[in-house]
Amino acid sequence: MAALIIALYGLTAFTSFMNLLLMRRPPRAETGEGRRILCLIPARDEAENLRELIPILIEQGARVAVFNDESSDGTGEVAAAAGATVITPPEPLPQGWTGKNRACHELGRWAQTTDFDLWLFLDADVRPQPGFLDGMAGLAKLTPVVTGIPRIRPGRGVEPLFMAWIGWIILANNPFWIVDLTKLSHSRFLNGQVTLWHRDIYTRLWPNEAMKGRIMEDVMMGRLLGREKVPVTVADLSRVLDVHMYDHWRQTLDGFSKNAYEMTNSAWGTILVALALTFGAFAWIVSPWSAGFLFASALFVCLTARTPLWPVLFAPVSLLIGAFTCLRSLWWKKKGRTAWKGRVYK
Repeated sequence: MAALIIALYGLTAFTSFMNLLLMRRPPRAETGEGRRILCLIPARDEAENLRELIPILIEQGARVAVFNDESSDGTGEVAAAAGATVITPPEPLPQGWTGKNRACHELGRWAQTTDFDLWLFLDADVRPQPGFLDGMAGLAKLTPVVTGIPRIRPGRGVEPLFMAWIGWIILANNPFWIVDLTKLSHSRFLNGQVTLWHRDIYTRLWPNEAMKGRIMEDVMMGRLLGREKVPVTVADLSRVLDVHMYDHWRQTLDGFSKNAYEMTNSAWGTILVALALTFGAFAWIVSPWSAGFLFASALFVCLTARTPLWPVLFAPVSLLIGAFTCLRSLWWKKKGRTAWKGRVYK
């Protein structure tokens, strides 16, 4: 039993180390190719974020469109003043749709009226660094869909500890490097913060419409692309894209409680994930080797995503936070309390 536990932790350390070394990264050359990209931003009460984001994208040569999702903070006015095209909803959010899926779908419909072939969906809280759009255009030559892992800017105090388990699940348990090198399998992964689509693939699948009621739509779209055998590049974007998701640990806990259930989309699946995280938080004590592998995997994940290193020292605590978050998400789901940005999803 001890040997099996050591092997499991060893596998996470190996996977995270190889992702650190070999995960695909965008080309660094300034090519001007980023001008071929149409940036599409779903936004609900994102005026302050858009005030920063839109000028950065325009400076890199992009055309930008924003879907103003029934905002109350002047999002539409700020976006227009910054130089973006603003799309407003023709009606209130229809029954059965989540806000982001409706916003992205309407942006896709509008994008059909343009002559752009590369559509880049971005969350409003991302911050591109120099060379971001050129790099994404370079990656788009490899596969018809591109996504990746940005650098997450830390919040205040202990907030990074409430975020760390997500990075560990993604980067220590998904061998993106081997999928990229061999092309023999599919990662079945998308990050909804940043996803670039070739026009013909998006309009063939209309993925946001297909997942219109899903809260964690990017996970479900990743699985859809796997079923459809559409190749996806999952890149390390930490040097060209930042994102600041949450300021406070409670915001992080609530944010992931909103969608953790949909990692498996079932009660028993969510319970199993919580149990697996709890196992991971305690089983390392059986051997110095398993302890070393756990903390090494946490370190490699932080180095890949360029996040603060101190949560590595509390890796077991972070996994327990993840287990609690999953169970809390299940509770919200069963009680019909899944709420985000003023909307309650049942």
